[in-house]
Formats: sequence, C-alpha cells, structure tokens
Amino acid sequence: MSFRTRITVAAAVAVALAVVLSAFAVYSATATALRGQVDSDLRRQAERSIQDAFRPHRGPGEAFGGQVSGRFGGPGAFVQLIDSTGTPVSLPSGEVALPVASSAARIARDGGDPGYSTVTADGEEVRVLTIASSQRGLAVQVARPLTEVSATLDTLRARLALISLAGIALAGVLGAVVAARGVRPVQALAGSVDHVARTGDLSHRIPVDGDDEPARLARRFNEMLASLDQARQAQDRLVADASHELRTPLTALRANVELLASGAPLDEIERGTLLDDLTVQLDGVSGLVGDLVELARGDRPVTAPVPVDFEELVHDAAARARAFWPNADIRVQGTSREVMGDPDALARAVGNLIDNAVKYGGDGRPVEIGLADGEVTVRDHGPGVPEADRERVFARFWRSPEARSRPGTGLGLSIVRQVAAGHGGSVTVEDADGGGAVFRLSLPAVPAPAV
Repeated sequence: MSFRTRITVAAAVAVALAVVLSAFAVYSATATALRGQVDSDLRRQAERSIQDAFRPHRGPGEAFGGQVSGRFGGPGAFVQLIDSTGTPVSLPSGEVALPVASSAARIARDGGDPGYSTVTADGEEVRVLTIASSQRGLAVQVARPLTEVSATLDTLRARLALISLAGIALAGVLGAVVAARGVRPVQALAGSVDHVARTGDLSHRIPVDGDDEPARLARRFNEMLASLDQARQAQDRLVADASHELRTPLTALRANVELLASGAPLDEIERGTLLDDLTVQLDGVSGLVGDLVELARGDRPVTAPVPVDFEELVHDAAARARAFWPNADIRVQGTSREVMGDPDALARAVGNLIDNAVKYGGDGRPVEIGLADGEVTVRDHGPGVPEADRERVFARFWRSPEARSRPGTGLGLSIVRQVAAGHGGSVTVEDADGGGAVFRLSLPAVPAPAV
C-alpha cells in the first residue's frame, strides 16, 4: 500500500469514526429527549387522573379508566386503577387491562415514589407510570404507546445512516485530495533521491517553498547534497592533485632505480650520490603520502576531543623542530590554558607552522613562537606573504614561485587549515612588524575554572 493510499485510508477511517460517534450521540440524545417528554406527559396526566378517580361526586359503581384524550388535541393516554395485588379494578366495560409489573403492585401496596416501566401489550411497547393514590392499597397507572417515539427514532436512524454513509464517502474523496497535496513534497523528495541515486548528480536541488515540515526536510536534503557535492569535488581535486604531484618524484625514482638495475659501471662517488638521491626522493614521497592521508580525512569535526595541554604541545613541537633543523633558532614565549581536541592533529599543525617558518624565514634569523590562551603565533623574518597570496597560501599544492626551488609538498599549510577547521578554530597570516610573516592559529580554549 502506497504512502498516499495509507493517508487516504487513515483520513477516511478517522472521519468515519467521528461521523459514526456523532450520529450515535445525536440518536441517543434524541431518544432520551423523546422518552423524557413522554414521561413528563405521563406525569401530568397521572396527576389529573388521580383527582378524577377520587373526586367526591363520583357515583357508586361508576367505572374509572380506559382511554382518555390529551389536552388541546394532544396525544391521549390509557388510565387504569390497580389494587395491592396488581389487579386492575373499576375499568369501563370493553376495555382490556394493561399488564401490571410487580414493581407497580408494590407501589400500590406500600406507596412510595412513582415508578416508570415499559410493558408489551398487543405486540406494542407501552410506557407506564404508576403512582400511589391517597387511598392505601390503590395506585393509578397512566400509559402511552411508544409507537410515535419508535417511528420517529426509526426515521432518525435511517437518515443518520444515510448522512453517515455520505459523510464517509465525502471523507474518502477529501482524504484523497488532501493526501495528494500532502504527499506532493514527499514525492518530489523521493523523485530527487531517485534522480541522485540513478545519475549520481549531486548538484541537483529540490525547490523549497514555505517553512513546514516537508520544506524543512527538503532544505536539509539540499544541505546534505551540497555537503556531499563539496566533499566529492574536494576528493576529485585531491586525487587529481595527488596524481600530478606523485608523477614527478615517481618518475625520478624509476629512472634512478633503472640506472642501478642496469648494471652500468659507476664509481663509488656516483653510486653514493645516486643512493643519496634515492633516499631524498623516498623521503619526499613518504612525506607526500602522509600529507595526502591527512588531507583525505577532510574538514570533519573532531569526534572525541580530549583536554590538551596546549603549552606543552607547542614546546614539544618546537623541540622536534630543533632536532630536525639543528641550525634553526626557535624561541617560545607565553603561556596557554588547555584546549579541547585531537593532540596528534594539533601537534602536526603546529609542527607544520614551525617547519614553514624555518624553511622560508631567512637563514640564521630566529623563529619566534608566541603563546596565549588557545592561540599560537609563529613569526619568521623572511620575505613575508603578499596580500594577494594570503588566501592561496593555504590551498593544496600551491607554492609561490620563490618557494618552488625549496623542498616540500605544498600541503603543510593546507593541513594546518584543515586541523583548525576541524577544531572549530582558524588560521590566518599577516605581515609582521619589521618584516616577515606571522601565522596565527586560534583554537577554542577550555574555560578557566570558577574561583
């Protein structure tokens, strides 16, 4: 069963229940009102009949009861007098007594409150009111057939059934219309999902109109498609850039390996130079592969951040850089509170900033590292970064013309930006006073404990 059909059936069933319950309530209320009216009329007629039964001028042996007409042409009634045994007495000749219930005989015998009962006479339901008279052992019964009430209720029941059937049919039609309009956005979303699944077109978007639940769902789906499209484009660029950047070092490696494998005569100096070149090329390829693996993680937020002693992390990164660059003058100043994040990723990002400053900061000039709460600045004394290149310097594989003669993959600063984004922070570059550049990595610091 389709979603649209389920909505139509559910709407029809809900309206049908409402119609049936309403019809039942109307029928019950009408039946109660009609029977209540009959009971009221019987009470008034009984009061008049008691006065007539025991009026002082009634002659001896004069019969009492039988059919009596209503006032002003209203519906008549049947009246009879019963004794304490429930036997009708003093009926006119030719009149047939009504059946007497045991409760009516008890009222005649013991008195008490009037009582209503329903009996069957000649196959017809009759409503009877029994009321004790002023003479102990006698009671007056007033009765009216329920034919009118039954006929009225039968007519009402038939009409309510027709109205209910018409209401249910109309509910089905309206439910189908409402379901068609209600599922239209869902059908559009399903069609878009099918289109994307069939064609792989992540640039497809669903038109959004309004701010209801389907519109919000479509908007979130568009955001998901945009995110997936961006991730796929980044992946495609990464694959294309990686294949381009790996081609040159792998070609050089292949040439050197083939030269060694060819058995060509080489003296010790040439062989040593060739092996040194192979080592440098392998280190370069290993570094490039490591950077590509890091970049392949994307800008996803850190899933399980832990408190990180940022000050200690920066000092450790500076110590590793001094070991790798023994001639570099690397200085660290300042303090910082803890930050929340991935310590390995943060260490890699800070290390990349320091390596970048050592490479391009000018020979023999100090690299100055400043610490503050959740922030580290790395200042060099090199040529700086032109304003036009301050955004491109963080792009993958981008290197300025002056830097292309130096070792490196062009991925270090891209990794720094990716790590910053994954931690909810940022990285920027600006001119330093007195020349050089200042790279600033800012991260959300852990709030200081309340005093």
